[in-house]
Amino acid sequence: MPLIDLSISNPTKVGISLPDPFAFSSLRGSNYEPRANGALELREEICRYYATEFNSVLHADRILITTSTSEAYSYCFKLIADPGASVLLPQPSYPLLQFLVEAEGLQPKSYAMHEACGQWILDRENLIATCDSSTRAIILVHPNNPTGHFLTNEDLHWLLEFSRDKYWLICDEVFADYVWSQQPGQIRSLSQIPAENVFCLSGISKICALPQMKLGWIAMPPASAVHRALDLVADTYLSVSSPIQAAASQWLSNRTSFQAPIRSRCMENLQWIQDSIQGSAWSLLPVEAGWAAILQGPSTIDEEQQVLTLLKKGFSVHPGFYYDLPFQPSFVLSLLTPPADFRAGISAIIAS
Repeated sequence: MPLIDLSISNPTKVGISLPDPFAFSSLRGSNYEPRANGALELREEICRYYATEFNSVLHADRILITTSTSEAYSYCFKLIADPGASVLLPQPSYPLLQFLVEAEGLQPKSYAMHEACGQWILDRENLIATCDSSTRAIILVHPNNPTGHFLTNEDLHWLLEFSRDKYWLICDEVFADYVWSQQPGQIRSLSQIPAENVFCLSGISKICALPQMKLGWIAMPPASAVHRALDLVADTYLSVSSPIQAAASQWLSNRTSFQAPIRSRCMENLQWIQDSIQGSAWSLLPVEAGWAAILQGPSTIDEEQQVLTLLKKGFSVHPGFYYDLPFQPSFVLSLLTPPADFRAGISAIIAS
C-alpha cells in the first residue's frame, strides 16, 4: 500500500484541475534568436505583472530570464561572490538554499528568525554578528518557505539600510502571489522599494503552477553595469528554451486562471486544520502566504518517533527539523495535498 504523502508540493500531481496551458498558448518558436536576457515580449509581460501585483515600476532591461529560480540564484552568486565567500541564509527556511550556495563554492551561514506569539521576528543582532569580511550577500525568502511569513516592513527597511553599500540582498519571492492574511500596507516584493543592491527572484513554477515548463527570472537593480555583467553570465549558458519563452507571456497574463484552483485547495485545507485542532493539544502557526502550514504539538511528543509512527500508519510527513524549525514537535504540511488524504493525515497526527 503506497504512503499518503502529506508533504507533496507538485501542483501537477495532487489532483487539482488546472487549466491546460496550451489552451492559452501553443509552443512555438522554431527560429533560434538567442538573447542573453530573454525575449523582450516576455520581459515586458513580467514588468506588467510587477506593476499589477505590487505597483512596482520596472523596465524590461531590468529583467533577466532563467530556466528556474535555482538557476537565478546561480547567476547571482556567480556575479557577486568568489569561491570561499559567505552568503547568509534565513533559519528556518527551505533546505535547498544551502545546497545552491555550496554548489557555487560559497559558504552558507544562517541568521536567525524567532517565533513569538505567532509572529516571526528577525534577530537583527544575530544577523549583524553573523556578517564578517567574507560576507557578500543576504538571502531573504519573502514570504518564507515553510513558515509562510512575510518580513515586517520595519525589518525590510532595516535590512536595506544595514546592507547598503556592503552586501547584496537576494529576495526569493516565488510565493508572493499566494497570500492568505497580511498586515495592511505589507511590502510583498522588494521591487516596491528602489535599491541598488537588491535582486528579486521569481518564476512561473509557483505563479502559474507550471513547474514542468521551467522558467524563472531575476528583477535586477537599476544599475546598467549589473545588467551587462549578468547578461554575460546568461550569454555563457543561453539555457532558456525559446518555445517556453514564447508561450510564457500568455501563461503569465492568465495567471489567475492557474492560481484559482490552487487557492481553493489551500484555503480548504487551511480551514480543515483550524477546525480539526479545536480542543486538541496541537496548534497551527499563523500562515500569511504560501503552500505550507506548520502544525505544532505538545512537548511530550518526540518528533522523530512521531514521524516513524505515522509511517507505520501509512503517512509520510516532513518533520520540523528538516527546516531547522526552533521548536519540537512540529510538522510541515503541504496545503496542496488532496483533501481526503489531508484530512486523514491530520486526524492521524492529532490522535497520536
